[in-house]
Amino acid sequence: MRQNKDIFSKKLSDRNIFDPSSNEGRLYEKRLIRFFSREFKTLQTHPLSIEELGISTSNGPMMEETEAVMEDHYDEQQEFFFSFLDTRYRAYSMAYYGAKPNDIIESTATLEEAQYEKFRLIAERAQIKGNERIFNIGCGFGSLETFLLNEFPNIEIVGITPSKVQISHLKKRQQNATDPLNGKRFTLIEGSFCRVSEELMGLGSYDLVISLGVLEHALNLRHLMQKISRLLVPHGRTFHHLITSQITIPKFLDPSKTKIGLYFPGGRVWPHNELARHTEHFELVDSWFINGLNYWRTLDEWHRRFWNSIPSLYHRFFDEEAIIHWNNYFYLCKAVFAPFEGTFYGNSHYLFSKRSQPSIYSTP
Repeated sequence: MRQNKDIFSKKLSDRNIFDPSSNEGRLYEKRLIRFFSREFKTLQTHPLSIEELGISTSNGPMMEETEAVMEDHYDEQQEFFFSFLDTRYRAYSMAYYGAKPNDIIESTATLEEAQYEKFRLIAERAQIKGNERIFNIGCGFGSLETFLLNEFPNIEIVGITPSKVQISHLKKRQQNATDPLNGKRFTLIEGSFCRVSEELMGLGSYDLVISLGVLEHALNLRHLMQKISRLLVPHGRTFHHLITSQITIPKFLDPSKTKIGLYFPGGRVWPHNELARHTEHFELVDSWFINGLNYWRTLDEWHRRFWNSIPSLYHRFFDEEAIIHWNNYFYLCKAVFAPFEGTFYGNSHYLFSKRSQPSIYSTP
């Protein structure tokens, strides 16, 4: 296999596509980081608001059309995702290595351990006690479900996803008697959160509604928060984990103007303070910005595992163009999280509590 990998690495390097651990790969990533550092510094000098850009988060469809997102990204073959994701949870979101840059860089945690720490931190910040009924928007391969069902024996969780690949994987897990997803404590709903009715999902029946890496695809945050509120019991909570920037990045709010749109059709990066403004149906309990080097390090490990899997992916699942496509994806994503030691672009957490009555004040 080593010989096959070396042959393929040489073939790709001839097209200026490099192993992330090679000198050429590291140089290419440094150049991308310098580019985004300059871009971000300019934005800090002349910051713009959502309103100045003519963008509304209170009108229009709730989310981008799901089919395009699924076809171009989330419905890639399972073997691709499993070639790089952690083996314990199959979590396709940031792992947590620490709060400060030095903590993150010097951490000796494996990807599997860092994903566990991410879920532990989320459970703590979402104030999960262990007896809740939880709804997970965009459950992926069941990573959060696996953590919660293992850690809290009295929790019930309902997950929803429109991805055919993820649904197939989850159904197989439900048939495995030794899997935590097997049993009455986990329920799978097939479909898109913005299209499935509240009645089908369960009006007023959840203590907590949670999302991880979903709101980057949301357009109408006001409508989304209203729908979430209808699923919750009185004084229920909602918690969200998503990629954010400290200030508005105009290009990242229009996927047609950035290469990220090649991988996430309709994907957007909201400034950290935007979701916190949507308090018509909720009171903001707390919010946190998570240093972006956590995602840089997660992506760097994903990238390494992906590259090491190339010999098994090539021909069986991917052709050369697909491998080049995803290799570029890892380089590009890593580069946006690294500038300014991760303090500009990272992830945010938000915890809200449902209001007893909607506020007369709403986000414009």
